Parts: sequence; structure tokens; C-alpha cells
Amino acid sequence: MNIKHYIVIVTIASSLFSCGEEAKNNIYIDSPEEPEAEIIERADNIKNIFFNIPSPMETSQILQAAGATYEFTLPSNPSAVDDYQSIVEQSLNMGIYGADLNYATVFNQTTETMLYLQCTRTLGNELGMEQVFDEETIDRIEWNLELKDSMQVIITDIFWEMNSYLEEEDRESISTLIIVGGWIEGVYLSTQLARITPNNHVLKLRIAEQKYSLTNLIGLLHSYEEDDISQDILEELEELDVIFKKITEVKTVGENHKDENGVTIIGGSIKLGMNDDILEEITAKVTEIRTDIIN
Repeated sequence: MNIKHYIVIVTIASSLFSCGEEAKNNIYIDSPEEPEAEIIERADNIKNIFFNIPSPMETSQILQAAGATYEFTLPSNPSAVDDYQSIVEQSLNMGIYGADLNYATVFNQTTETMLYLQCTRTLGNELGMEQVFDEETIDRIEWNLELKDSMQVIITDIFWEMNSYLEEEDRESISTLIIVGGWIEGVYLSTQLARITPNNHVLKLRIAEQKYSLTNLIGLLHSYEEDDISQDILEELEELDVIFKKITEVKTVGENHKDENGVTIIGGSIKLGMNDDILEEITAKVTEIRTDIIN
């Protein structure tokens, strides 16, 4: 399982999305075609999935670029961190706190950044990853707390170290649950901010594009069915997927052309259409799933 791809490389793929036209209260987005699922070994399947799931850091950056603001009431309550006792609870909420950590960092909220760093450290220790938060890492955080770019690098390093440790210990299912929690929180923040700024079409487009990310997450969770660690969250995500499937798809055929190096570029894309009713259904279901995780 390669969270490094999840955190970094997917940024490139997501830049391919662009805004389209709006009609009859629909929000359109030009999107690459949905990757075809292949029955392959789990490792290869995971690698493909992580190329298509946006990271919490990337989501926070896009929220900022879209004109969103930091809303103090949206992130999860840091004081609840000790309430999570099972491995599933700790893993999912670690993902949620990780997304909140990125949200706070991108918007230069230093107090909240420290709070959510402490939450991730607490849950990381509970999950047996004490060595990730060593004194050197803590010193780096203290020295760079006011430097947003440096903090983003440090946060990325922390989660990469976590993944490496879990991979070595054959505990990849925990990494998966952390990613699921981070994805849910990213969509939750996006939908809540879309409510606050209903004319922010960039945020709505960002939400619509999660149609494909959700399909990939569900496929990943199905690969762990024999572990019996994720059945409840899998069922809830499948219910959310039913709503996302209401987003319409229209394939367009474009002209092929060659780039400056003589490479043929195949034209065409998929436009996704999402009206406000679908957005509200997504918002309600994501909020319900998140509530089940954090309570």
C-alpha cells in the first residue's frame, strides 16, 4: 500500500479536472473516464486506487484556492480523541483528524494545527506507532509551526512514515481505514463549505468528481472483507455510492491532435452533471457517516 502516491502523485491527476458549463441548476465537470476495474492482486489494486483518491492536503489546498475560509465549527472535536477505543475507531478517526490537521495548516491556524497534530500523535501511539512521533519530529514541528509550506512537508512525512511502518508490520488494513476517514472528512468539509458559499461552483465540481474516488475506495474495502474490520463503513459507503451514481455522465468526443513532441493526444472527456438536490443528498449522507464515526 503506497500512501505516498495517495498524498503526492494524485495531485497531478486531479489537475486534469476543469470547469464546464452550468444549465438547469446542474454543475458540470470535464472528467477523465472512470478507470476499468481489473481482478488483480491486492497490491496492484491498491496502487491503482491511490492514484485516483485525493489527499486531505490536496483537498484543503483546493478549498483555499476556491475561496473557502477556515470555519472553526467544522473540524472534529479534539477533546474526543480519548473516546476511541477499538482499532477501527482509532484508524478512521485518525484519518479524520489528519484531514482536519491539513485544513488547519493550509489556513495558517497554528493553535488548531497543534491540537490536531496532538490528536494524530495520540491515536498513532494507540495504534502502536510511537516511533513516528519521535523527538526529532516534534522539534521539526516546533521550529516550523509558522511556516505553512514546511508544515505540509512535515505532515506528509509523518503519514508516509506511518504507512511504511504499517506495511512492514503487515497491518495495511489500518492504513486503508485511515485513508477512508481522511476521504470522508475531506468530502464533509467540502459539502459544508458549499452550503456556506452556495455560489462556489469550484467546490461543487470538486465534490462531483468524488464519484470515481468513492468507487475506488469501495473496491479497496472489498479487498479486506475477509478481515472483517470494515463491514459497517463499507455498507455506509455503498449507500453513499447509490447517491453519487445519480450524477449524470455524458461522454464527449473530441478531436485527436499531436503535442509539440509529436505524441498523439486522444480527444474526448466525460461531463458530470450534479444538481443541488443530489448535492444535498450527498451532504446529508456524508454527515451521517461522519457522525457515526466520531460519536
